[in-house]
Amino acid sequence: MSSRPSVGSTPVINFFYPAIKGLAARPGKGDDSRNRIRSVFLAHMPKNKITRPLKIVHVASHNTVSSGGAIQMMRLALGLKELGHDVCCAFNIKSRDNPPGLGTFDTLLDNGIKIFSFPMQRIKKYQGMIRFRKFLSSGKFDIVHTHRFRALNFVRKASLGMEIPVLLGNKKNSFSIPPAWAKIYGSKKVDSIIVNAQSIKELFIKTKKVDPAKVAIIYNGVDLESFHPGVNGSHVRKSFGIEDSTPFFGMIANFARKKSHDLFLDAAIKVIKEMPDARFLLAGGGDYQSCQNRMIDRGFGGNFIFTGFRTDIPDIIASLDFAVISSKKGEGLTGSLVEAMAMAKPVISTDIAGNSEFVKQMETGLLVPPGDVNMMADAMLFFLRNREKAEKMGGRAYAFVRDKVDNRKRSECFQDLYYKILNRKLMGS
Repeated sequence: MSSRPSVGSTPVINFFYPAIKGLAARPGKGDDSRNRIRSVFLAHMPKNKITRPLKIVHVASHNTVSSGGAIQMMRLALGLKELGHDVCCAFNIKSRDNPPGLGTFDTLLDNGIKIFSFPMQRIKKYQGMIRFRKFLSSGKFDIVHTHRFRALNFVRKASLGMEIPVLLGNKKNSFSIPPAWAKIYGSKKVDSIIVNAQSIKELFIKTKKVDPAKVAIIYNGVDLESFHPGVNGSHVRKSFGIEDSTPFFGMIANFARKKSHDLFLDAAIKVIKEMPDARFLLAGGGDYQSCQNRMIDRGFGGNFIFTGFRTDIPDIIASLDFAVISSKKGEGLTGSLVEAMAMAKPVISTDIAGNSEFVKQMETGLLVPPGDVNMMADAMLFFLRNREKAEKMGGRAYAFVRDKVDNRKRSECFQDLYYKILNRKLMGS
């Protein structure tokens, strides 16, 4: 393991495109200038295929590693470093963040991945862009991989007049794409857009502003050494005072509107009325007090456990009998759903976006219509009354996902994509 780096120190290595430094910094106007820069850029690149380790920066508009997108970025950064690449991460920073990342960067730092912070919102973003431009200039990165549109737009503005060898964007939710965003995603400066579901790729196609060949589908990554059926969660059940025979459902999701915790809670109450000993766990960051108080006020407080943000998610999932996702809209492919499937847990999900690409009805889990409380409750009761069928679905879910979400294989997919784009541009094709 590499020694832990400090936050904020800027790495410098020799860049193999020195001829365009002055030209890219002082471009003219219009297509002729862009073509001139591109021609000089290509002319001074080596003509042999690039296979050496790459210098990569991941740029996120997240300010912590506590939500699905940031966790996926962290796993990719770790996977690419394990493959031998020089990887660092740049995050957003907010005024209240002391220290940067609020302690959530430790895994990256402990694995030798440098962290940099730039304000990306409101008036402070302009100062952040100036600093980031200098960071790009000195860093000489082969790959700039952005996560979320805000990060892509931040990099785009900060790098005006600069040539980035490879620039990637991503989209991991199924909200509609505004025309102005589609224009930026479809611009020549953006080499590829990564999505984690076919349904999200179709959103880009519908805009008619993005070349479908530019959109690559690469599913979420899971650390299969941490998330697997052999994890023992008995100590978690014991800590909550839950007997082995007690039915135990759980939902792992930050408390955000799109997660629709109210649907999960209302369905759970219907289940409790038929099976009073059933227990329900909700783990995730955000303000859960209103949900917890509502359950207490309705007389069901003893059936629910609200844990807040947890770092021991493999143990939490292992303690469950069944995993549930109740989102109504906006999801891409829910990370905790895939993690539960990788641990052979029977899963219930609303029929949205990428989740329906993984949960095959009555094969790898149960799907219910978004917002349908009665169907969600019926699915929970079905699992309780058909334990053997539920366990078989969990086994099939594990077999379905283990090769699709292995984080090492996912990292290799990104590595292959980086080399493909870099070498295609090297040859000028």
